[in-house]
Amino acid sequence: MSAALTLSGATVSIAVLAINVRSWWKSKREIKDLLPFGGGLVQGASWTLCVGGLLGWVAVRAAGAGSSAGDWSVSRVTGTGGGGTLAAGSMGALTSGGACVVVAALIVGFVMFKAAGKEAKKKIIGGLFVGLTLTATAGFAQLMQWLPDAYNALGAGVTDALNGVLSL
Repeated sequence: MSAALTLSGATVSIAVLAINVRSWWKSKREIKDLLPFGGGLVQGASWTLCVGGLLGWVAVRAAGAGSSAGDWSVSRVTGTGGGGTLAAGSMGALTSGGACVVVAALIVGFVMFKAAGKEAKKKIIGGLFVGLTLTATAGFAQLMQWLPDAYNALGAGVTDALNGVLSL
């Protein structure tokens, strides 16, 4: 991904993350309550892997919008600039099979979003924003390095299954 996130842009993303974690912590702390936000976060991080496509374009625009919103708010609140650009991150690359799995996950995510309630939709959008923006940083991208490996492995398995090459 060629987008860069500023320190103040990361602050906005971390604030969204903290608000969602806090609301979960104050509730019953059931894992199922984390699924909308977590699903959105993974979906957003997945989009950053799609460098040359529409999803990658959305990821670059989201990181830019997060940086702009963060810079504007930090400078208005504190009178000081929002900080420089953070080190850019990269999680890796997708294979053809991995890219197909990302598209399938996009479709499933869209269907789940349409079926979700109002509160769940807010959490999904918040998670999507956090995934799209924080994955532009080196630290968060390093935490999410398992994601392209998982997509690529699943894509290879599906490809093998469709080719009739199953080893049990």
